[in-house]
Amino acid sequence: MNTEANILIVDDEMGIREGCKRALSEEGYAVDAAEDGKTGLQKVKEKNYDLILVDLMMPGIGGMELIKKVHHCDPEIITVVITGNATIETAVEATKLGAYDYLPKPFSPEALSVVVKRGLEKRMLRLEAKKLYAERTQKMLELVNERSRLRTIIGCMADGVLVANLEGRLVLWNASSVKMLKSKGFDIAGEPLEYYISNEPLIVAIKEILNSDDQDFSMISHEIPAQDEKVILMANIAPVRDEDGKILGAVTVLRDITALKEINKIKSQFVSMVAHELRAPMAAIKGWLEVVVSGEAGGDAEQNKQWLQRAMDRSDSLLALVDDLLVINRMETGKVAQKMGPVKINDIILKIVDLLGPDAEKHKVSIAAELAEDLPSIQADVRDMEKLFTNLISNAIKYNRKNGSVFLEGKVEGNFVCYRIKDTGIGISAEHLSCIFDDFYRADDERTKKIPGTGLGLTIASKIVNSHFGRIEVTSEPDKGSIFSVFLPLEHRKD
Repeated sequence: MNTEANILIVDDEMGIREGCKRALSEEGYAVDAAEDGKTGLQKVKEKNYDLILVDLMMPGIGGMELIKKVHHCDPEIITVVITGNATIETAVEATKLGAYDYLPKPFSPEALSVVVKRGLEKRMLRLEAKKLYAERTQKMLELVNERSRLRTIIGCMADGVLVANLEGRLVLWNASSVKMLKSKGFDIAGEPLEYYISNEPLIVAIKEILNSDDQDFSMISHEIPAQDEKVILMANIAPVRDEDGKILGAVTVLRDITALKEINKIKSQFVSMVAHELRAPMAAIKGWLEVVVSGEAGGDAEQNKQWLQRAMDRSDSLLALVDDLLVINRMETGKVAQKMGPVKINDIILKIVDLLGPDAEKHKVSIAAELAEDLPSIQADVRDMEKLFTNLISNAIKYNRKNGSVFLEGKVEGNFVCYRIKDTGIGISAEHLSCIFDDFYRADDERTKKIPGTGLGLTIASKIVNSHFGRIEVTSEPDKGSIFSVFLPLEHRKD
């Protein structure tokens, strides 16, 4: 398909245009480029393109507006957004306007190639589906005889596809639908839906289409829980009509939207975290500054200094939150440059214990360490190791009880150096253990509400350990404390 595919690149950055054009031309595509939205739209009107790469931020006609106008010219054109300002909101908005995929800048030629190939495959399937729909003079039951040919087309689709005739019998499906529904019995065609599908909401939705007298509607969408309650499916169900508008059957397209739901959940958690973790210190800083500005200290320099110090302390917590957010962002976008070298973890831990000593005294928590003296160095990034153990030891102090203790242990276990941080703190209930490494996750517990935190410390710790080919484990019981075990390989391994 490469030699037949026409691709247009619309970007006001010459480097991006030329780089994409060169990479795609080498793969055999016919590639054109436009420096702005107006020129790009004119090219679309003059030539048939299969796929368009669109930058969002351009002078004149912006990326969002261009996507809308392009799909008005040809609804089947595949549009892929390329931008250096990637956010969840822009991704959702672009998807609503019909964008197929989203490629954040900077990107590699390999990533570009993968997205383009997927998009062109989608284009091919869309055109084929449109062609099949145009040939609707063939009755739905004839699909049974053509099952082999149609299975070849839909079998490569990531979305699940189900086709039912007017009698509510399943005549066609693909492997993705079987996987999503986790049903058995997909061995013969022509049986009632209930024979294959145990998902009652889905059966009801399909039959609602088949029994409808409405001549105007083209599709209905339902969010349907899968057999695994953690998985959410979006079912788009459309009637198949003859030339007179009579319903012959129904086509159902299933898409796993669990990840999108999780994104919304993370977004909600982030907004909640901002409301609680940013508003409180900002309000406190403002309050202390207002006191100083109002002159309530009566010219007492020492009193003014104390109030300003409190404002500085709260600003430090804000900076810590921002730093954590930046670290997470860099890790997830792969922008963290690790400087690997031999590192003595014992030295790092002892340094952190010394730095956190005043904090431990403030919380009336004692710290003891039993680190084997002959522990070998490991290949690691020093800054990552400092961040990792600072987070874990700080948590052990912060979530401890009054007159509690923290015990640090280091020794070799198999092919790993194992460090354990044991505390006598409030502990973690079993229902929260599986989630504590998730972004922004904080247990909704009365005992933790007054303890400051962003819900990112353990996320960062987990990502650091994973990037060093190790693992992190935790065991805990409420009111009995927690044990965090960090396993780091004796030798740095590469996949």
